[in-house]
Amino acid sequence: MKKTRRTSRVGENVRDALVEVFRHDLKGVDIGLSSITAVDVSPDLNFARVYISGLQEKETREVVEALQNARGAVRRFLGKRIRLRYTPELDFKYDEAPERGGRIEYILSQVLPQKSGEDAVEEGSAPDHDDDNDDHNDKS
Repeated sequence: MKKTRRTSRVGENVRDALVEVFRHDLKGVDIGLSSITAVDVSPDLNFARVYISGLQEKETREVVEALQNARGAVRRFLGKRIRLRYTPELDFKYDEAPERGGRIEYILSQVLPQKSGEDAVEEGSAPDHDDDNDDHNDKS
């Protein structure tokens, strides 16, 4: 979905409202340690895709499925918490971005040469300066 300033702002508001809905209103779904990572809203504000991630992939996918099944109730509670002309239709998706990032890091660690401790320190440190020319080293 195309991101604009308006859709980003509405997405943040929907995300915040959904957090409150999950905490206080929604009783039939236990989201456990899952969290909302992003909400993408369509340009007409009638559709919102909600990305959910968690520590355990299997449990998080089950939470996403339960939320998909309860999206009518979630939308009703959401409508009471946000001020929009239309409450967006919700689509809950499992967010695979953290897993992809982890896989990419693993692959890069296998492909790129490992730096030894000395090389990493030398590259990360500032270049050496001649102490004789520094003003803070007064040799009187």
